[in-house]
Amino acid sequence: MSYKNFPKYVLRAPLFSFSFFKELTEGNELKEEKLKEICSDVIIKEAIFLASPSLYHEFEKWLAGNLTEKMASERMMHSVLKYLSRMSSRCTPFGIFAGTAVGNFSETANITLSDKSKNNRHTRLDMNYLVALSQDIVKDEKIKEQLLFFPNTSIYKAGKQLRYVEYSYIKSRRVHHIVAVEDSEYLQIILKQARKGALLRDLAKLLVDDDITIEEALGFLNQLVESQLLISELEPSLSGPEFLNQIMPVLQRLSGTEHIISELENVQSTLNRIDENIGNTANEYIKLSESLKKLGTDFELKYMFQTDMSLSVESNTLSYDTIRKIRKGLSIINKLTLPPKETFISRFRTAFYERYERREVSLSNALDVELGIGFLQDKDSGDVSQIIDDLILPYKPEKVVVRDVKWSSINEILQKKLVKSIKEEEPILIVTDEDFNGLEENWEDLPDTISTMVELVKEGSEEKIIMSSCGGSSGANLLGRFCHGDKELNTYTQEMIDIETKLNPDKILAEIVHLPESRVGNILMRPSFRKYEIPYLAKSILKDEDQLLLDDLMISATPRGKVKLRSKKFDKEVIPHLTNAHNYSSNALPIYQFLANMQTQNLRGGIGFDWGPFADEYDFLPRVEYKDVILSSAIWNISSKDIKELLGVLKDEEKFLEELNKFIADKKLPNFVLLADGDNELLVNTRNITSMKMLLNTIKKRSKFKLKEFLHTEDSIVKSGDKAFTNQIVVSFYNEKKLKNIQN
Repeated sequence: MSYKNFPKYVLRAPLFSFSFFKELTEGNELKEEKLKEICSDVIIKEAIFLASPSLYHEFEKWLAGNLTEKMASERMMHSVLKYLSRMSSRCTPFGIFAGTAVGNFSETANITLSDKSKNNRHTRLDMNYLVALSQDIVKDEKIKEQLLFFPNTSIYKAGKQLRYVEYSYIKSRRVHHIVAVEDSEYLQIILKQARKGALLRDLAKLLVDDDITIEEALGFLNQLVESQLLISELEPSLSGPEFLNQIMPVLQRLSGTEHIISELENVQSTLNRIDENIGNTANEYIKLSESLKKLGTDFELKYMFQTDMSLSVESNTLSYDTIRKIRKGLSIINKLTLPPKETFISRFRTAFYERYERREVSLSNALDVELGIGFLQDKDSGDVSQIIDDLILPYKPEKVVVRDVKWSSINEILQKKLVKSIKEEEPILIVTDEDFNGLEENWEDLPDTISTMVELVKEGSEEKIIMSSCGGSSGANLLGRFCHGDKELNTYTQEMIDIETKLNPDKILAEIVHLPESRVGNILMRPSFRKYEIPYLAKSILKDEDQLLLDDLMISATPRGKVKLRSKKFDKEVIPHLTNAHNYSSNALPIYQFLANMQTQNLRGGIGFDWGPFADEYDFLPRVEYKDVILSSAIWNISSKDIKELLGVLKDEEKFLEELNKFIADKKLPNFVLLADGDNELLVNTRNITSMKMLLNTIKKRSKFKLKEFLHTEDSIVKSGDKAFTNQIVVSFYNEKKLKNIQN
């Protein structure tokens, strides 16, 4: 195996323990009064407010006994129970529901959490509000005349035109359009002078002559600002300091901004005070949001505050034996993961070569959907915006569903073992090295750094790891967005990125800086990790010479080789990077999609176990184990007909309990299961009526859903006192073999 683990890892754990949820749902039914008593905890109340301020008002009414309608009260109980399930089982950081802590590998394993009241937290204003605020500030004429303006970073030349992307907001969604304007000598003068930032009045002076007055020139420049050809220095950057910290130095330099600075300083000091403890009242947030109304920018309370939490630990070490198990798991899933035969980039490469052959073409022209070839070669896209998003056409389902199935020798092996397992009613399917004797490991087609997420569980005296997929374009992707609030995590993440730079001495690794949607900025915001950046419809705070603008980037391709992205000014190959976990494949602009997909060109973006064509075809899929590694937890595929009887007797307690016991016996469901919704998982106690009604209320309109076995117990490696916590461990690796070859 060419990859070596970094000496640190990242622990993720929820705010409350699994023990808490187990005790909460231990009876046959969860009584409303007991739930209300538990929810009087100030920490739970704050967690629910931060997760959903819009629900919180009704939640308070319910706590006070003012929800008199039985159905409304029951719905609130189910909503609250979902949140309690989430904050005592799911490790994905979200508000103060779960947090992270950096740990070290050593001879022994010892993970002990401090009391939750000692956890550290970091709260900031939502990007949606801050972007709207910055746009409103620019509209103030006295402020606008003091601001520096820069060219829109999406501008490119197309014949006698300049094309660029402008955006507008429709129902709070950012919608993009390609706009073309006639190129002119005047426009070129302005854009060249504004390259390093310029005041509108200084730009206007460049246009003044015998025929053009200063007022006419300023009017022209204001049109350029309005049409987004010129962008102010208050445009957000997603890389570097947090956006509020970017805005403040600009405002402090200007006159007439004292009231804005005063209010924002008050906001920051209030947030700092809130972050001193866990268990703040909703009124503190509401009072702060009311104060912000003075600035005149509209907002929704539910999109106002973002919080990340760092876990306080007494000790946080894992044994080298855990790494040994993870490496075993990586070896087998490497064999089981075939490289894709076709990708977006390979299709683009074919289309590019057919059009341009070996010519080098500017990135912007090649990706233009009219002049060039666009990016997604299997889609028709005359414009970037989807103008028929809300148009619903009648759909007639096919009587016979036809699917394309990709079949390999791996599927053949798995199918034989699966059929045997089901026939013999074995809940666990064991795979061995002998099963995949003919397959080889390949470590040459993976990114330079990779991360895997594992869970540590115990079955009896045996410690096992639950393996998820491993990969990503960078091992740092899962960590980037949490680095502003955790210095130790930031240092560790930077170490990872520094290794990537060492592994590519002759190439430029450039961070993609792009804001597709204001609210997505909460996920995209991260420190400035790399020396170079590619700004696209967002600002880079790096020095001008370290920014790779669109007009500097060129594309070439060979028929069976790769697409090459080159910087003209450095004459070096550019490898784009997006150091966050954004799903860039959803409704993204072509250039952004292209740059993001270039991260893993000719590489497997990840390795992992996948049931493939069998995933939805069997009512039950057994757990898959390899030695002491769990490659896949047991899965139940449940259809609407399976729960029809249960839904029919929801209001009859006696009959419901009878049908529930039948359902559990028929499906052989364990005490605890997870409702799996993609990455989201909801813990359910199948032996508790209230918990099962919560599940049924969630899925009652679905035609099918998945349940997964839940393997954490009260004998957990992660403890706080005598309470057991679920866990996720992010372990990252770098290509040690490649690094040694470069150093030699």
